[in-house]
Order: sequence, then C-alpha cells, then structure tokens
Amino acid sequence: MAYISRFTMLTPPRLCSINSSTFVTLQKYSYVFIKTEAVFDNIPKSTISSAAVFPVNFVRSVTTKKVLFAKPQICRYSSLSSARSSTINTPYYNKMAEFGSRRNFLPQEITKNLILFTNKSLKKELNVNTLELKATNTGPLVLMMAWLMAKQKHLKNYAKFYTDMGFDVLVVQISPWQLLWPTKGAQVVAADAIKFLENNTSYGPIIVHGFSVGAYAFGEVMLQMSEDMDRIWCQVWDSAADITEIPIGLPKAIFPKNQRMQNALRSYTLYHLKTFHNQATIHYMRSSQMFHSTILKKPALFFVSENDTVGPPSSNRAVCKNWERANVKVTFQCWQHSAHAAHFVKHHDEYIELLVKHLEECGVLDTTLVAMFSN
Repeated sequence: MAYISRFTMLTPPRLCSINSSTFVTLQKYSYVFIKTEAVFDNIPKSTISSAAVFPVNFVRSVTTKKVLFAKPQICRYSSLSSARSSTINTPYYNKMAEFGSRRNFLPQEITKNLILFTNKSLKKELNVNTLELKATNTGPLVLMMAWLMAKQKHLKNYAKFYTDMGFDVLVVQISPWQLLWPTKGAQVVAADAIKFLENNTSYGPIIVHGFSVGAYAFGEVMLQMSEDMDRIWCQVWDSAADITEIPIGLPKAIFPKNQRMQNALRSYTLYHLKTFHNQATIHYMRSSQMFHSTILKKPALFFVSENDTVGPPSSNRAVCKNWERANVKVTFQCWQHSAHAAHFVKHHDEYIELLVKHLEECGVLDTTLVAMFSN
C-alpha cells in the first residue's frame, strides 16, 4: 500500500476583517483556494479542490503595508520533519495576487511605443490600423507614461504590481528623438495611445501613472483627447518633469555616467529649444499649459524628493496649487533624499502604502474585484 511521503498545502486566507482607523466596509464573496499536493511512491498526483465560497463582511485598510502585502506562506508537512508554523495574512492583496499568479504575466506589443501588460490570456488578435483588440477586455486599465530611456525590466516591476491586483497596464514610452521633434514623434505616439483607448472602450476605469517626461507626453495626449476624459478616475505622478527641466533631464537619461557628454548634450538641447521654437519649443509650452490646467479634475498623488533636479518639488508644487484652487484633491509626498523616478525602489513600503490608499479612496480597487468575479 502506497504511503504519503510528503504533503504540501497552500492555503491563502480568505477575505477577513481588519481593525483600522480608516476603512471601507463592503459586502463581498471571498474565495478560499485550497491546493494539496500528495506525492506517492509510485503515483505522483496533484489535486486542487474546488473553491469554497464564503459570504463575509470584510474591511479593507491600507494603514499597515506588512499585513496587506505580505506574500502567501507555504507550509510543508513531512513525516521526517516537524510542521513549520505559518502566518495568516492579507485579505485583499493576496486574493488578487493568488488570482494573478494562476495566469501568465505577459507583454503584448501594440506599437513600438505602446506595450500592454496583462495577466489575461493573450489569445487575441490586434487590428494594426485601429489598435483594437478583437477579444473584449473588461476591467480597469493603467495608462503608464514611462520615463525617458526606461528599460522594460524596470517597467515590469510597476506593471506586475498592478496586474497582480487585476489591472491591465498600457505602457506609453517616447524616445529622445521623439521628444526633440514632437510633431513627428511624441504627438504621433500620443495619437496612438488615444486610438487604443477609443477603440477598446470596454476598458475602464483608467488610472494614469506617469513618470518624469511622461508628464509632457500626457500633456500631448490631453491636447488631442476630446472625449472619454470621464473614463479616467485618478492620476499618479512620480518625479514629474516640466519643460524647464528638459535640458537637465535629457542629458542625464542618455548619458547617466558620462559628465562630459551630458554637458555637450545640455548645450545642444538649449540650442535646440532656442533655434527650433516653432518645431519643438512651442509644443512643449502647450503641453505644459495643458498639464497645469484643471481640465482633468481627478484626484492626484505626487511623489517627489528634495534632491531631484529633473523633477524638482518646486515645479510639482506649482501644479498642485493650480489643481487645488480648482478643488482637485491632491496628495503630495516629498522625501528628503531619493532618486529620480525611483521612489518605488528607495521607499518601497511607504510608496506602496500611499499608492494603494490613493487607489482605494478613488474607488478603483472595488472595480478590480468586480472584474475578477465577472471573469
């Protein structure tokens, strides 16, 4: 008779109550997934029990990141070793992470400047003319305006954070050449981003998460976006850079470790702004005016640092003041020391706690649950 030599059980906890000073109570259904893996001497088998459904009143909170974002624990029991204790954790984020971990985290190239990250199956075709995905996609979408020269491995860290919570992420990225020549570069990319949003209307709500020069790129998007502004529910700006910082940020992005080349490119950038006023500078000014305007009256979260010369607190505070005058809710987080467009790495715990709280207060996280259960 075969005997069990190893028994592994993975039991992510169901949605439960958390006591907190700030909370939102909802009536939902939680899924408890129990996975058991038994290894027999002759026949290895993996069995997954059907999901048990329990209606519960649960309370979600973001005051304690360690509770909300702790990873599920794996408990291993063996006849050769004593059982190890595990920590019961997370009601909300782990439910999302468990949902996402059962699917592949895959990128799909929409254009050379647009990449879609999703946990959903990519058995879908793209109409290259309209950028419409033939398979219907429901649920929230993050419009991620990337920083200059961003590497995909770094963008994946942000995208994975969102996809684990049930979002799809559309990364919009421009090159240095597209920044210097907006009419043939950044504005074309902005038009493609708008085309994707307009032809995939099942995505919603939309969250804008921008970095550095992504603020300029989003200004170009708003200049062309005549409709669907109501689909955007909230915005997040990490080290947002204004046009006055282009001569500082562009050289550092292209030559991060070569001071001599930075100085040379900075001199050319100043020459470029002065010489090609109609071809470039005037478009930067219009985009900046659009970004500073209060057309998009959605709650905003800003991440900046005092030692950042590319996205300084002064220019970001100027934007915040304009928006606050128009009764736009703004949360402003400024660290004393950090790195440009790298606050997620330098201040990881605090960054995530503030970000999730912002998304929760805007009601975005509730929509991810609805999308998950509908799928």
